[in-house]
Amino acid sequence: MPEKNLNIVSFAGSLRKGSISRRLLKSSIELTPSAMNITELDIEEIPMFNADLEDAGTPSAIVELKKSVASSDGLLIVTPEYNNGIPGVTKNIIDWLSRKNSEHGNVLSGLPVDIIAIAGGSTGSANLVRTQIRQVLVYPGAVPMPNGDIGLSGKQLVFNHSGQLTGETFIDQVRKNLDDFADWIYRLSN
Repeated sequence: MPEKNLNIVSFAGSLRKGSISRRLLKSSIELTPSAMNITELDIEEIPMFNADLEDAGTPSAIVELKKSVASSDGLLIVTPEYNNGIPGVTKNIIDWLSRKNSEHGNVLSGLPVDIIAIAGGSTGSANLVRTQIRQVLVYPGAVPMPNGDIGLSGKQLVFNHSGQLTGETFIDQVRKNLDDFADWIYRLSN
């Protein structure tokens, strides 16, 4: 386990307040190992990527987003799989974070990344979106965890009335994933 407290930033790849992705992110924050803090990034005001916006002066929401990611030890992406692929929200965040020309530059370069994905079907494991996100992250130099990311079926996930994940199998998967991510960050830093 890491010797220092890790500062992880995260976002849900869905803008809907009650989305399964957001509930799973909130549950992940509650299941975080003691040597890790996860902060949810506010992505609600992030515009669709447009080089004209960047040329006119990077929007303040992007500057704050990139500043948060640049000062973190790693990024956790919790995303749905839409139409067998990356949702526009998730891809848009990755695009902005990778931009060299905007303030703070490409904040993904060298950054450890963990992926938790949710497929909508009852048997899906969100393999396609995880593979696609890995491909998109490698180009700007991010360092996705080589294994241990998880894909879950949204139809099987159960949350209680407070929005917390239930079911020991799923809770154990998320805990193990976060422990593995902490170990991955520590190995990269050494």
